[in-house]
Amino acid sequence: MCFYITATLPKNTILEDFRNLFNKYNMAFSPLENTKVTSQLRPEELYLQATKDYCDCATILGSYNQLKSYQKLLNSKKVKTLRKKKWTEKQIDKWINEKLNNIEPKHGNKLTPLEEKEELSRWLDLLHGLLDSKKVSRIGLLKHWYTRGLHDEEIRIKRTERAQINAVTSDFLLNLEEDVLYEFFPSHKY
Repeated sequence: MCFYITATLPKNTILEDFRNLFNKYNMAFSPLENTKVTSQLRPEELYLQATKDYCDCATILGSYNQLKSYQKLLNSKKVKTLRKKKWTEKQIDKWINEKLNNIEPKHGNKLTPLEEKEELSRWLDLLHGLLDSKKVSRIGLLKHWYTRGLHDEEIRIKRTERAQINAVTSDFLLNLEEDVLYEFFPSHKY
């Protein structure tokens, strides 16, 4: 169906305090109810649809992550043939990585380098704006490929990755992994 970027914020966050910031970066941050997701979050954590877009299939976030391509190659007929030829897992891993290194990274809408830079700046500026306000102790982002609706999709969060906002780069955002909750924290004491 579609990719969506969802977000988490601490339960005491007053969303209206950030409405101008959300509008500036074309973000919705509208509440979602999905108990299959919220049961995996901190108690009473706010769970939100991040963007105003119909879907986030063209998102730059995670667009360079090649984990799915790696898995697809790992399960391919070619790898099955290599295994029959007694290739070791190390040799197969090397072959897959060489193959992936020769593929140009792709993302949904074929952004120009300038558009890519602007889109990354939009996300970085939004994260900094929220965290630099000193009204938010953390923000989480989750990218998932939905096969159902936002309210009833069964998502298993693989793990939570935590990062100080001052350590977050464009490259970090380009390589976000699906179904991993990325929590960003301010660089100052909250």
